[in-house]
Formats: sequence, structure tokens, C-alpha cells
Amino acid sequence: MSKAIVVKGLDANGQRISSKNFEELVQKAFAKSNRLKLETYGQHNVGGRLKNGGKKVEIEVSGPCGQRLGCMGMPGTTILCDGPASDDVGYLNIGAEITVKGDATNGVCNAMAEGKVYIGGSIGARGLTMTKWNPEHQRPELWVLGSVGDTFAEFNCGGIGVICGIEAKNPKNILGYRPCVGMVGGWLFYRGKNDGSYDKKSVMAILPDDAQWQWLMERMPQYLKKIGRPRLLKKLSVRKEWMMLISIPPQTRALMFSGPMPMAEFKQKIWNPGFGGGDPIRDLAPGLDRSPIGMIETGDLRRRQPFWANRDKAAPCAYYCPVHIPTIDRLRLFREGKADEAYKMLLDYTPLPASVCGHVCPNLCMQNCSRQVVDEKIDVQMLGRASRDAKPPKPAKSLGKKVAIIGGGPAGMNAAWQLAKAGVEAHIFERDQQLGGKLAQVIPWERLPRAIWDAEIQRFLSMPNIKVNFGVAMTKEKFAELKKKYDHVIVAVGTHQPRTIPFPGHERVIPALDFLKGAKSAKPPKVGKQVVIIGAGNVGCDVACEAYRLGAQEVCLVDIQKPLAFGKEKAAAEALGATFKWPVQTKEVTAEGLIDAAGQLIPAQTVIISIGDVPALKFLPDTVEVITVGGAGWIKCDAAGRTSDPKISAIGDVERPGLATNALGAGKKTAEALLAAFKGEEWHDFGQQLIPQATLTAAHYTPEPCPGSSEAAEAERCMSCGTCRDCHLCETICPTQAISRQKLDGKNYQYVSDPDKCIACGFCSDTCPCGIWVMRPF
Repeated sequence: MSKAIVVKGLDANGQRISSKNFEELVQKAFAKSNRLKLETYGQHNVGGRLKNGGKKVEIEVSGPCGQRLGCMGMPGTTILCDGPASDDVGYLNIGAEITVKGDATNGVCNAMAEGKVYIGGSIGARGLTMTKWNPEHQRPELWVLGSVGDTFAEFNCGGIGVICGIEAKNPKNILGYRPCVGMVGGWLFYRGKNDGSYDKKSVMAILPDDAQWQWLMERMPQYLKKIGRPRLLKKLSVRKEWMMLISIPPQTRALMFSGPMPMAEFKQKIWNPGFGGGDPIRDLAPGLDRSPIGMIETGDLRRRQPFWANRDKAAPCAYYCPVHIPTIDRLRLFREGKADEAYKMLLDYTPLPASVCGHVCPNLCMQNCSRQVVDEKIDVQMLGRASRDAKPPKPAKSLGKKVAIIGGGPAGMNAAWQLAKAGVEAHIFERDQQLGGKLAQVIPWERLPRAIWDAEIQRFLSMPNIKVNFGVAMTKEKFAELKKKYDHVIVAVGTHQPRTIPFPGHERVIPALDFLKGAKSAKPPKVGKQVVIIGAGNVGCDVACEAYRLGAQEVCLVDIQKPLAFGKEKAAAEALGATFKWPVQTKEVTAEGLIDAAGQLIPAQTVIISIGDVPALKFLPDTVEVITVGGAGWIKCDAAGRTSDPKISAIGDVERPGLATNALGAGKKTAEALLAAFKGEEWHDFGQQLIPQATLTAAHYTPEPCPGSSEAAEAERCMSCGTCRDCHLCETICPTQAISRQKLDGKNYQYVSDPDKCIACGFCSDTCPCGIWVMRPF
């Protein structure tokens, strides 16, 4: 390093030199040396705009320093100010390291793009505003020992702030009023109290994870050394005292305002209307066939031919239903006046249609019903409830096989039901004294009427070939005995071990599963007037409803992400007054309530955690492969539920968490695969593709101001997606009478097209209400 050159801010007569003249003297000195000692008297722009080409420059500043210290500072430049500094320290800084041992006023790091600014005191308003970080360079950093003023980190676009809360100007609110407004990048570490006025639409409060904590601690000694306070390291190294604010990702922010949108819906509603589907003249002729126009052709000269694709594609109700119940067939039977056959068909798929389909299930079939393009979706819940008193089917001839099923929840019940119908003895071993798993144990009777549940359980127990053993605690020895005694063993124990988080005060928190079980017991737990629920999913909403029933007056559900609750559960909780707050990360639970990562208290006398449950699988033999995900063990299975042990299958939540209907679907699928193996047949999973809604012709259906209120009325409203309704429209509209209806065995039929008459006009495809006729290349 060259010898330091001193530049004074006073002339020979002791008069203050103007900022312009002082900067000229600094530039001349810089041309001779890369070490400068500047004695300032309020001059502005000190230490900035020195084009060093990346080479090292050291600047010491003493005396009163004016505005814009280190303005446009270059990489390699180091500036040390022995005292305080005025406004806009580090303004437009693009790489310099600036240390101010005292306080700084407003605008510190305004529009900074790179570099570090170390403040040994507190700063004024609008610090770290409008930073502009380029990912190819280092993030700009601002370190403050004390507190910051109002509107901190406004429109921060990537800068990192560290506010230590030592000797703060405002110890009761070290972040000032309304920080982080419009912040879209970067993060803030802070230690101390704040008033909670940070912009919750732009940032969320979290606790530092291991990587973030390591980042802070690796750099803290250097900062304290720069400001001359190394003895503070121990005090500033207490992890539980530090909190963070980080910018909310764009995807999460979009969900906060609009809700999730599937890609198919995005393409239909936004992409295609905005870009014309990629065709530059589609807006002028949206229906125009781009192929060359030829003569009217028939037979082998056609470029396309119609195909009657009856049942080739799945209707949305069957496709999205985890049990794949063909609701269109059920409604067809109602149209034909065969209600008993419709109920029988439904019981071929599930033993719990009235309770699960009619009350508990979020009804994915209804959510995706094509009828919504006309008026209202089909009321599948009503159809499910109507099957309450249906009689159980008669079992088939015995196959001479016995299967042990560990767990009597919905998965185990449907596996037993399907096996029993097919002539297999199904022996259920249940730890509880009742069937149904969580359906019976935790779902409030307000959502699942007791009378309906009891009727369906009674029907289930009346099925020959089903044997139930209650109060069985499964052990390795007991499991080995069952495996030896039975032809196959199905594990369906569900998830009954609550997942917890070891934050301070976690011992005060009640697991949701325990709370819900207690709420349905003879001695329900007591709750205070204020209840906080950690986890805002549908189970959390059930907890909220039960808390209100037990006397709570205020219930708040908090979550680290946008609440996953939806449908009936969320609506029921909100109707009782429950509120949702997110993003919230729990820092601690005390006798006063929940303290979030921002240090804010959410008052509560009772705190319940609802973040899911995990399986208890200690009884499994070593022959069953278990994979660990999220700190819990889950049984590894194939599509049919088969495990690594050929005599053991696993179904339901022990494989992956899901809805009650997911468990019912898994039970049916595994039972069918097992039956195929017993019979020496090949098993096929549900493999149909979803019928495109665009192939349906909704114009043939008249909107009804008051949708049907009976099975017959709903049956008439069904669009019969992918399945022919025998309406004769194709036969009627064909201009060459090429289409005709042919009878097959019994009541079966098919429509065919005569190739010698068909001119490939596509009228049949365009008019088919159910999307049956498709035009294929010839």
C-alpha cells in the first residue's frame, strides 16, 4: 500500500471548502495514492465515485460527515467513518464496504446494488430501500447495531439487513413503523421487539434455519470487529433471540390473492384467450379447418373417419373419485327405474356410501362434474345418503382363502368388504373397540350423523365372511403368528401417532388427534375462551368446530403457508367465527399463548397442533421395507399395495396420507389384486384416461334454475360423459344417413357408421352430447 495522503476540508484561512472543491482535491490525491485520510466538515459525496478498477482503496473519514457517504462506491473500496454520518450512506453503492462507527440518519443503503454497510449505532427512516440485487454478484448487506427508523426495507429487492437491537434508539420497536412495504427479495435478521406492523403481504416471519444461522454467525465477528465492539459476540450469539423476515415468493403471493389455478384452467382462461392458442388468425376464424378443401369423399378417400368411442374414456366423476365409482352408471340405472340395482352397484365399490360419500368426502367427483358448464353439478352427496338402508350383497362361492387385516379403518374395511363379497374370509384385527378408525374416533357427529354411521356399520358386520376382533394390540410376535396362519396379511393401521415440533413450550400443546378423540368421549376436555390451532388444514377446522362446541369464544388457526383447508370443513369453522392467520411460524408456546417468529403474542388458554399424524409400525417384520420421509416411516408399496414381502400388503395412510376415500380406494384396489392372485388371473389397475370436456356438447342441455332434488331428477341432468345415452342425435343429424343403431346380445347396442356413405363431415362428433363420436385420421 502507498503512503496515506491527508485531505482537509478547510482552506488555508480556516474556511470550509465546498463539496465540489473538496471532491476535486480527493480525486487528485487518489491519483497519487490508494490510501486517503479525509478531514471533513460536512462535505457531501465523501469517498464515492473513485474509479479504482477493482483495486484496493482505503479511506478514513474524521470530522462531521455530510450526505451520501460512499455514494457510488466501487468494489475494492473500504471507507471507515470514525463518527456519525448524515443521510444516504451507501447511496447507489455498487461494491464498497462502508463502516460508520456512530449513528446514521435517513436513507442508508438507498438503491444499493452490492457491497456492505456497517453501522455502529442506529439509523433513521427508509434504510435499505430499493436495493437492486443482480444474482451474478454478492447481495448488498446492511448491519445495524441498534435500531432502524420507519419504512425500513421499502421495496427491498434482494438486500440483507441485520438489526442487532443493542443500545437501540427505540428498544420497544427496533424495526420502526411499517417496515418491508413492497419488499420482493432478500431477508432481514433482527433481535428485539417490534410492533408487528411489517407488511404481511410482502414478507413473512420465520425463525432462522441452520443455514441462515450459520450465515449470520460466520459474519458477525467481522462486523463487530469493524465497529470496534467485538465483546458483544457472546451476547449476539443466542439463537433463540433472533428472528427473521423474508420476502414471500411470487407463487405464494399469487395464491394469497387469487387462489390456486390448475394448469388446464390457466391455459383455458388466460393463455388461449391471450395468445389465440398460438394461431395468428384464430381470432378471425376460430373454427376454421386448416386442412386443404377437397371433394366430398367417402370410403378409403376420406382423410378422417368417425369412431364410436363408447366408454373409451372415463367421466370426471369416476376418474377423480379415489374409489372410481362410475356415477354415470348409477344415474343410468335410476333413469331406467332400477334404484335397487343402482344401490347394489354402489355397494360393489364401498361399504360406506351414505357416511363417507354422503357426508365426509369432499366429493372430488362433484368438484369436477361437467354439468357445471350448464348450471349446477350433480348432487352426489344426496345419491350417497340415499343408499343408507341398502341391503348387503350376497357373497360369492368360497375360494377357501383367509386374509388377516390389521386395522379396521376405512382402508381395512373396504379390503375386507371386497374380499368377503368374492368368497374370501376376511378377519379384521382392531386395536380399538369400534370400527371406522378416525372416521368414528375424531370426526364430529355434526358432520357424520351417528344414526347413518351406525346403520352402515351394522350392514358391514352383517356381511358373511367378515370376522372382527377388537382390542388387539399388534406386536411382532402376534404379527408373525397371523402371517403363518393366514394366506395373506394386509396392514391398514392408519396414522395414529401425532406429529409434533420440539419448539419451546411444546409440552403445553395438545395433539389434534388426542383432542378430537377426547371431544367425542364421555369426558370431553376443557378449553379456555381463546384457542389457537397450529395447522390450518381440514382437520384443524374440525378441531376449531369442536373447540367452539366445548365453549371456546375465539379460535385462530395459524399456518406457515396458505391454509390448505377447503370445502365443508373450512366453511363450518368460518361460520362459527374461526379466523385464519398466515404465514405464521411458531417460536414458542407459553401460558399466555403462542409467540410467533416475529415475537408477537397470539393469546390462548389452549394451543392445539394439527400438522398430521404418522404410522406406528414397530410390529412389522424386517422383510417389509419402510422408507423414511419427513422424519416418519411409511411402508413402501407398489400400485397394488404389495410390499417387499410377498405375503404382506399395505393400504391407506401407512403408505401415504390421504382422504377417507383414498383409503377406501386403496382397500378396494389391493383386494382386487389379491383376488386376481388367488384365482391365477392378471390384475389391471384403473387405466382409463379422462374424457376431454371440449368433446362434450353442452348446448343440448337446458340450464335448470332449480336443480333436481331426487335421484331420478339428478339422473336426467347427468351429461353421461363418455358413455352413450342412446339419444339417436348422431343418427338423426348425419346428412348421408351413414349412422345406424345396431342391437347386440340382450339390451346391448352400438352405433356404426357406413364408410360407403360417410363423408367425414364430423357432424356426429360435433353434436354428440356425451363426447362419444370422435374423428380419427384414416
